[in-house]
Amino acid sequence: MCWVWYLLAMHPWAEARLHAELDAALGGRAPNVEDLAKLSYLRQVVDETMRLYPPVPVMLRTVAKNDAICGHPVRHGATIVIAPWIIHRHRRLWRDPDRFDPDRFAPDTIASRSRYAYLPFAVGPRACIAAPLAIMQIHIAVAMLAQRFRFHLVPGHPVEPVGWTTLRPGRGIRVTVEDRAEPSNISNQERGR
Repeated sequence: MCWVWYLLAMHPWAEARLHAELDAALGGRAPNVEDLAKLSYLRQVVDETMRLYPPVPVMLRTVAKNDAICGHPVRHGATIVIAPWIIHRHRRLWRDPDRFDPDRFAPDTIASRSRYAYLPFAVGPRACIAAPLAIMQIHIAVAMLAQRFRFHLVPGHPVEPVGWTTLRPGRGIRVTVEDRAEPSNISNQERGR
């Protein structure tokens, strides 16, 4: 979730759009499971965040039988590396891949994309069994926090992704926290209108 706050702090237009959705759907109350279906932009923000900063940047797999990948032979027992960090930023799969754009995950764009272009929790029989629970927890936590607070990056603090088992900011992400105004007091400019 730290990457969500990092990207929203760097992109106030996306933060304002998220706040507008949360204010309209929740009006300051805590979300419940039924509310999550109404929070489409929240889902887009989280998906785009995981595209740019996948929870697991590299996965190792053992080849089950002799095969070929993109015309290259792979032998039974060999270890191959699947790198969501690279796949999620591949120029053949994503237009302007280094840019934060939650609209990449608008419902009308998802169907036209290969299911292997976006794999924050892997795919197939080795996909993370807890992915739906993790996504639900992230959505609820972001919805609750974003209704009450805004996060601003501390100027000059370097943010460097470090991949190990999971992807994390090597030196942390330093922010200042600001209370948000009540939904009725948010200006149209802040809402992105």
